[in-house]
Amino acid sequence: NNNNNNNNHNTMVNRPPPKRGGSHLGMGTESNGGSSVRSKGPKQGLEWSLRSLHSIDTGAQHFLSTYYTNEVVDVDGGSNPFDAVDSVRTMGGGDFDEEEEDQTAHEIFKESNGHSAHHGGRHHHRSHNNKGHGTAGGGGGGGTNNDAIWAALHVPLRKGIVDGRQVVFELVSDVTQAPKVPRHERLKRRNQISHSQRSTWETRTRLWLMHFRLSTLFGVFLAAFIALNVLFALFFYYSSDNHCCGDPEMTFGDVFAFTIQTSTTIGYGSFSPDGMIVNFLVVILSYASTLFNTIFAGLIFTKFVTPAVNIQFSNVMTLSNVNGMPCLSVRLGNADGYSNRLTDINVRLTYSFQIPYVDHKGDQKYFRQTEELKLLESRRNSLLEVWQLRHVLDESSPLFGLHWEEHPANKITIFTLSVDAVQELTKSSVNVQADYALEDILVGHSFLDPVEYDEETKVATSDFSKMSQTEPYPVWYPARRGKYGHDETMTPIKSFGPG
Repeated sequence: NNNNNNNNHNTMVNRPPPKRGGSHLGMGTESNGGSSVRSKGPKQGLEWSLRSLHSIDTGAQHFLSTYYTNEVVDVDGGSNPFDAVDSVRTMGGGDFDEEEEDQTAHEIFKESNGHSAHHGGRHHHRSHNNKGHGTAGGGGGGGTNNDAIWAALHVPLRKGIVDGRQVVFELVSDVTQAPKVPRHERLKRRNQISHSQRSTWETRTRLWLMHFRLSTLFGVFLAAFIALNVLFALFFYYSSDNHCCGDPEMTFGDVFAFTIQTSTTIGYGSFSPDGMIVNFLVVILSYASTLFNTIFAGLIFTKFVTPAVNIQFSNVMTLSNVNGMPCLSVRLGNADGYSNRLTDINVRLTYSFQIPYVDHKGDQKYFRQTEELKLLESRRNSLLEVWQLRHVLDESSPLFGLHWEEHPANKITIFTLSVDAVQELTKSSVNVQADYALEDILVGHSFLDPVEYDEETKVATSDFSKMSQTEPYPVWYPARRGKYGHDETMTPIKSFGPG
């Protein structure tokens, strides 16, 4: 019953179909009168990762073949619902041959006897007797290419087994283009917090002031300084008929000058307070001005000593072949160079995905998770030029074999590049981040070289205007499911949500 199986594993996030002889977890041997006995239960545990969602579908065929073995013992000779496993396994032309093993990226893209190739409009399928290796040139012969590293560049298609399923990779270029709307505008978002235990008003005021820029703080300080002295000048002027200093002929300008001299402790001696009320106001003004000056001096000092960096990021990411392997690339650079040197730079590239599902109550829920992508180089001693970061999409990558517009890759919500560094001038740590969406990945593009080296002067110049400039470049990119008929007989993949 497909509907029952849908309910049973609607929220499952599982590994690809296991190999024969794998570990068996959970259900053990069970016997009850005339009921059948299953000697082994589910084949494996659950894995909460994006790539593991390859195998989730809506049919009982996948559920039975993935979670239960075909070792079903009938105690009394009666009917056994799990006998259907063997017949189910034969459906679809034997797509569930457990002898087939996942292939590495090197086996798929670089070995001359690749899993299969497409040449002259003809498919060369895997031979189960010899692990299905045919020549890149076609015909299924035993010839090999000595230049195995670059053999993939001469074949437009490669077929391999990724997570227990057949995936066809096309050698394509210039697949997607840069979005017209700038990245910072498309990814602009705001999160609101409600019904939380907020910080005290003193803390919130201090944090609010810290958000101002240094130039803004100077303007705010000047405006507050003038406002404070005007306010007390009015108090002094109207406190008595003799104004502040026992002279009825004093103008408001004279009183304002007295206020400035008092708040700044200049004290020229030309004016002196007269009367109890005026002297009391002088005490209040002195305290307020001292507190006012201390607060703004602390804010300005904090702004001065807080490290400021000018790390710039590329507006897009690229997906292109590097040494015959698909790589996800992004760039960053220190635009201030030697004037603001950075040391001990560490970077991390992560992605977040959101999987909608329906729980046992029938409510719409979301499973959210963030995973890290391993970079070929994630640490440098200094950053004086444009740095290009690469993540190889091989068998260890959670993005291997995923098409950006299909499930589960289309559930990725954001990529985040985080940079930690130490500013050499202040010896303080800094952190800068940049966010990217799926549409920011240019498939079949490669970055242009931004560095020009002058042999005579021995000077390397990094042109930041080329930070985001790309050119079409080939890449092994998964074809859409069913495009070449490689998965038409398999159970449809379940998509948790739109797309």
